[in-house]
Amino acid sequence: MILTKMQKIVLSYPKLKERISNRENPEKERQKALKNLDEIRAEFSPATIKTFQRFLDTTLPKLYDDINFDDSKSNIKELLKDKCVVLVPNHQSHADYLAINYIFYKTYKMPLYVAGGVNLDIFPIGKLFRKSGCFFIRRSFASDVTYKLTLEAYLYYLLKMGRPIEFFFEGGRSRTGKLLPPRYGLYGMLLDAHKALQEERNTPLVFVPVSIVHEYVPEQKSLAKELGGAKKKKESTGQLLGLFKLFAYQFGSIHVRLGKPVEVTDQLKEKGDDGEWLKKYTQDVAFKCFREVGRGMMVTPTSLLAMVLLDEPSGAMLWQDILTKAQAILNYCRKFDIPTTANLSEEHSSKSLERAMDILIGNGKVDVIGRESQSSLYYSIREESRQEILYFKNTILHHFLIPAIIGDAWINLFSGQITCVKDLKEFFLFQRRSLKYEFYLPTVKEFFFGTLTVVSDCIGRRVGSLEDLMELNHKELYSIASTVGLFNRALTYIMEAYYVAGLTLKELHTKNSEGFKIDAFNKRVKEIHEDERALGRLIRYPESFSLPLMKSALKYYTNSYTVENSMGTLKVTREEDFEEIVKRIEKNLNDLLTISIRAVKN
Repeated sequence: MILTKMQKIVLSYPKLKERISNRENPEKERQKALKNLDEIRAEFSPATIKTFQRFLDTTLPKLYDDINFDDSKSNIKELLKDKCVVLVPNHQSHADYLAINYIFYKTYKMPLYVAGGVNLDIFPIGKLFRKSGCFFIRRSFASDVTYKLTLEAYLYYLLKMGRPIEFFFEGGRSRTGKLLPPRYGLYGMLLDAHKALQEERNTPLVFVPVSIVHEYVPEQKSLAKELGGAKKKKESTGQLLGLFKLFAYQFGSIHVRLGKPVEVTDQLKEKGDDGEWLKKYTQDVAFKCFREVGRGMMVTPTSLLAMVLLDEPSGAMLWQDILTKAQAILNYCRKFDIPTTANLSEEHSSKSLERAMDILIGNGKVDVIGRESQSSLYYSIREESRQEILYFKNTILHHFLIPAIIGDAWINLFSGQITCVKDLKEFFLFQRRSLKYEFYLPTVKEFFFGTLTVVSDCIGRRVGSLEDLMELNHKELYSIASTVGLFNRALTYIMEAYYVAGLTLKELHTKNSEGFKIDAFNKRVKEIHEDERALGRLIRYPESFSLPLMKSALKYYTNSYTVENSMGTLKVTREEDFEEIVKRIEKNLNDLLTISIRAVKN
């Protein structure tokens, strides 16, 4: 059998070569590795990708307004001259594969070699993807050492040949819109593969974080259903044929932004054989990329409308009120360097927001109430669509955590609940802990620095410590409110979810003090959420129930050491501490209802 260049390079990878030679039947193991390679590898065809590009040139404009690409932070052409380049985007939609590869090929005239799940290797799209540069990976292969090493060897081949690689670091599409923590598997394999390459030649490895945001996600309805407990549908040819229905929808724009590259240090060559060091280094690299992607997540017209409209648990808003609040949020973004899409510049923002609203109305997510002739048009998100629209709010919510928490602190300062620096610090830390399982948060030091920065800007003078915060006069407190009051209710749906989870744990513990199953919790928590919403006392946001939110709430309670999770059986252990947490969340919700802060435009 005559081997191809790819096969020779893959089989020469030191770890795979050692694996094969040490097996009882080396030839059988070698054939297994080659079979694995056939299953994995891309079959790039220049003719196919050019034909595919022409097809997308015609098709994409029928679905999308445009694909905006910002590579100002990463000079890909320069990087590829003397470095191994790996793109690591977040993942919102199956359309990400097409959007990033299409714009990359159009811009640089070269393909990306993209790691895709084997679930997408289905007729007829699988063959097309493979010939466009996609290689396919099994969902699970921990027990198959030869498969893992073959995949690693293929990555080694791609790095050696100077091919740009791409993989979605979250490991799957985000169902909520929030960034998911990075999976370390491909990071680790790429670092191992690069270490082997460094033995041959000194070619640095750089990871390029990529932030991708959609104005409208094609699969968002099915994603929202999964949040309520519906099972994920397996990809099939029938599903793909169903994509033709999408031509009836409008999707606005896709925005792709390359972040600042993260370069692998020379320490990898020196310390890469130290397993513990390599594990920690892999995690550090992955989170550097993750944070850069988070910083690059742009505020879009749709996510901005979602922030404004979802602030109201029900009812409708006048267009002028929507615009006023949206412009105030944009002013905050410009002031604190939060990235926004180009179409949200001062001269274009109003028209862009109108276009985004037209898309939401056209896709049946927002109702228009009133008559245009009377200049009294109101806009309201349909209740059944709130979970879908929340997706877009969640893509940018991490940018506004600090002002949202400052807003909550303001209420407690003004009502006299916070009376000293100790109270203030403890309040901030409590709020930060409650968000730990929703977002990747800044460190405590970064959090306090960010808080002082925002407050200093609000009052027009430097505030250098928490002690200084306690010395603010009423006029300065109102100045803070005029800015951060915009975000006062941004996190309320999360607080509601944690409160409902607490009520559910309390009820089940009362009935079953020896413990109860997670399945019982999942069933009862939905019922209690519906009951509490019907009462209308504290729970007002329909979107405050979803399975991921309740899963995070459970993590919060178990990691506060008030609830024990033993093999799927839950038990409240420290009852007084548990009660204190639930009461505190209840009080925060009550405060938000009783004290209204009106955001004013600076």
